[in-house]
Amino acid sequence: NATHHLQRGNAHYLLNNLDRAIADYSRCIRLDDRQDEAYFGRGMALGRQGLINEGIADLSVYLQRHPDSSVAYTKRGVRYIWKGDLDSAARDLTKALELNNDNAEAHDDLGVIHAQQGKYSQAAKHFQSTIKLDPTYQKAYHNLAMVFHLSGHSQEALTVLDAGLALNPDNRNSMMLKASILESLGRTEEAQKAAHVAEFLPEGNWTEQAPLK
Repeated sequence: NATHHLQRGNAHYLLNNLDRAIADYSRCIRLDDRQDEAYFGRGMALGRQGLINEGIADLSVYLQRHPDSSVAYTKRGVRYIWKGDLDSAARDLTKALELNNDNAEAHDDLGVIHAQQGKYSQAAKHFQSTIKLDPTYQKAYHNLAMVFHLSGHSQEALTVLDAGLALNPDNRNSMMLKASILESLGRTEEAQKAAHVAEFLPEGNWTEQAPLK
C-alpha cells in the first residue's frame, strides 16, 4: 500500500497535481516511514506550493538518509535560493558539485548566486560549465548572456543569447533580455521589434530553477 501511494504521488507530481501528490506522499510516509523517496517527492512538491520551509525539512530527512545525493543537495539549494538564504544555498550547491562535478543544474544555480553577489566572472564560469555539460540547458545561455551584459560585454551577450533562443525561440524572458542588449548596442529599431515580440510570448516557467531576471 505504501508503494502504491508513492507511485501515485509521483504520477500526480509529474502532472503538476501538487495537492494530490502531497496527499499521497504523506499517506505513504504514514504507512511506512522508511519510504525515503516519498520524503524527497513531498519536499519537491511542498516547495513548488510555496511551502518552502516544509519542503526543505523533507529534503533534509532524505539527505540524512542519502548524504551522497548530489541531486537532493541541488534541489534543497534551489529552495534556499527561493527563500533568500543564499549562504545555505551556496553550501548545498557546492556540496552537490563536490559529489558530482558533472551536475549541470548545480553549476547553473551556483552561478546564479555568484551573479546576485556581483561575482560575474565566477558566475560565468559556472554557466559555461552548465552549457558544456548540457548544451540543451537554455536557462544557462540566458544567465550567461545576462552576466556578460551586466559586465559590459553586450556583443558577447547577444551571441550567447541567440544560441539559447535557437533552442527555445518563444522564451519571453530571453527575448526581453535581447531587447535590452540590442538597445545597449545602439540597435534601437531591432530592440523595439524584440520587445514587441516579447509582449506576445507566454510567461516563462523555470519551475525548478532560479533564473537571473
